[in-house]
Amino acid sequence: MIDKNGLLDILHKIDLELKNKITIVAVGGTAMTLLGIKESTKDIDFNIPSHNDYNEFERVIKEIKFNIKIDYYEQNMIFSESLPDDYLKIAIKYKSKFDKIELYILNPIDIVCSKIGRLSDSDIEDIKQCIKYYKLTKSQIKERGMLYNDAGNDEWYHDNLETALAILF
Repeated sequence: MIDKNGLLDILHKIDLELKNKITIVAVGGTAMTLLGIKESTKDIDFNIPSHNDYNEFERVIKEIKFNIKIDYYEQNMIFSESLPDDYLKIAIKYKSKFDKIELYILNPIDIVCSKIGRLSDSDIEDIKQCIKYYKLTKSQIKERGMLYNDAGNDEWYHDNLETALAILF
């Protein structure tokens, strides 16, 4: 498990090794930890909107050997979900002192909708926390969730969306 300070330490180490400025978006438990919704996360997950930024991030991750799993997804993908086109526009810019990393945090509505794709027990607990912390409504989640696509099976995602809404509201 890694807490907010640990996440920021890892990002600082990455920042020092980058050759170019990059934009990254914290997603999943990483986003929830940076937002203060969770105290820690078991792994680190990022979305990297730009192909060039993705390549630069990957170069640094391969150079530095961290003792925690770091997953990163290119363009508008996280896990098997395709994020809506405006995800970066509504993401929360994280104020940091990094020289080369521009850090965003996935908007809580997108944290919820991206966790619906897998909908494990831990995802349901995370979703409940986001709903409570940000006072998200059933209609907000349904409207946003309808913009999501699953790389494997859109019907499966939308079935999970209906199941999640039934469980949570």
